[in-house]
Amino acid sequence: MLQKQGFLLLLALALHANQSHAQADGAGSTVPDTGKAGSPAPELILPIFEPLPIKNAAFWEQFTEDSKTRWKPSHATKKGDSDTARYDGEWAIEEVSKLAGVKGDSALVVKSEARHHAISARLEKPFDPAKEGMVLQYEVKLQEDLGCGGAYIKLLTAPFKGEFSDATPYTVMFGPDKCGESKVHLIFRHRNPISGDYTEHHLKHRLNPPTDNLSHLYSLAIQTNNTFTVAIDGSTQHTGSLLEDFAPPVNPPKEIDDPNDKKPADWEDDAEIPDPDAKKPEDWDEDAPRMIPDEDAVMPKDWLADEPLMVPDPSVEKPSDWDDDEDGEWSAPVIPNPRCVGVAGCGPWERPVVRNPKYKGEWFAPLIDNPRYKGEWAPRRISNPDYFEDLDLYKLTKIDAVGFELWTMQAGISFDNIYLGGSENIAAQLAEDVWKTKHDSELAVSEALHPKPPPPAKPAFYDMMRLFKTRFEEIGASIFSFYHATKNIGIISALRQEKSGAFAVAMAISGLSWLLWNLAVIVRFIFSLILSSSPAPTPGSTETVPAGNSASTGVKAGSSRSAATKRNAAKSG
Repeated sequence: MLQKQGFLLLLALALHANQSHAQADGAGSTVPDTGKAGSPAPELILPIFEPLPIKNAAFWEQFTEDSKTRWKPSHATKKGDSDTARYDGEWAIEEVSKLAGVKGDSALVVKSEARHHAISARLEKPFDPAKEGMVLQYEVKLQEDLGCGGAYIKLLTAPFKGEFSDATPYTVMFGPDKCGESKVHLIFRHRNPISGDYTEHHLKHRLNPPTDNLSHLYSLAIQTNNTFTVAIDGSTQHTGSLLEDFAPPVNPPKEIDDPNDKKPADWEDDAEIPDPDAKKPEDWDEDAPRMIPDEDAVMPKDWLADEPLMVPDPSVEKPSDWDDDEDGEWSAPVIPNPRCVGVAGCGPWERPVVRNPKYKGEWFAPLIDNPRYKGEWAPRRISNPDYFEDLDLYKLTKIDAVGFELWTMQAGISFDNIYLGGSENIAAQLAEDVWKTKHDSELAVSEALHPKPPPPAKPAFYDMMRLFKTRFEEIGASIFSFYHATKNIGIISALRQEKSGAFAVAMAISGLSWLLWNLAVIVRFIFSLILSSSPAPTPGSTETVPAGNSASTGVKAGSSRSAATKRNAAKSG
């Protein structure tokens, strides 16, 4: 059993060596860039953009030539800021320049860095989510690695007036954002039916957006049963309830703490109090120190009390140009006293300190149950005067326009194929026919520009032998270490210290012996086959078997002499 385990161990070592060699060959290899980032590989044929008409959509934008008149950049100033925080970021409707997957396909592209950007487009008529729910879907492509910036879309509340800015009322804000950490925003604004004020409600669940240079599809569906679904690239990321998954919640609690209720002055809310009848014992010494010098300690014999810890460095001499009048009295730099090396210590000896057996610390009266304890006080509950219950949260405020209001440190963010309507089926079909076609083409372009390296070649035979040699050298070193450990700390402690190492060595040695024994058996078997296949001597042949022949021949010769001896004995008898 041990021999089989040893063989398996050696086989595992060989496989590990082979894997390590393959990884070592693969590490440090580079993938050459076969083309510029903005141009597809010559052998790829990209699909050609064709506008796709959609019926019954509140808004469908593929950024064709007529889109340039529909989208209006804003030149407003951010709310509460000076003129330096104007929306002066530049926009363009153009083909993307990095990993373009569809020929002739234009998008809305952020063109400037470290600026405030705002742009919007009106719907032909306001869209009311109260009728059949709402579906919002659009594509985002980060042509540059995004360090800090937003890529979310806003659905602007009807009626939309004036210049678009951060102060413009919106109904829904949705999409990716990154400044420090990446996340996907989902915010909706709800009007309080009592006060008339609007409150932003944020999705509590955290969603992580992709951050590569491919086009990614963000989809939001709000159903008429107050449920919603967020999907990225057609894959559902979160499904929840408008009533439960947002903070703060829309509907306030029915009851609240009475703000006018105050805790009575005589209310006792301490469950235990110090015992008023307890007295400090007369022998309790609060001034006794915690630690005292050890009176039983004795200065070590090799403690050099007269030797200083630091002495002048004898190897340093006073510089020849040193002037005591100008430079002051010269003194050599100090170094640790070499006489203090190898002894218990130098300088004045002090007794070590130990815990004072008389130390008790500050005295406190023991605690007893408070006879006047009434429990923890809490204000009484009253009906919430601001309570309301809205069970139709899907009936969001009407939408008059879509827009992007962003701050970004990087240019190149592009938006495309924006759909707003009430049909999840249409959105799913657009995802399959428009986005997926583009995404798959971009993947092909990316793979063509950055092909995967070929798999690493298997190591040659001499490499395998070299690795075997290295492993056996490690085994030898382990045996040497274990041998010295057994001499110094005993075999039991050595086994505990080595843990699996010592047993692995033992198994390796038994496995090596087993291999050598099998090799000898195989060699012997081969030689026996060779000798048994040689022609036998013919009758009457005068061929003799010389003394000292091979082992196998000697056995046969011995057998023949034994038979002849028996026949002679029978004749003589």
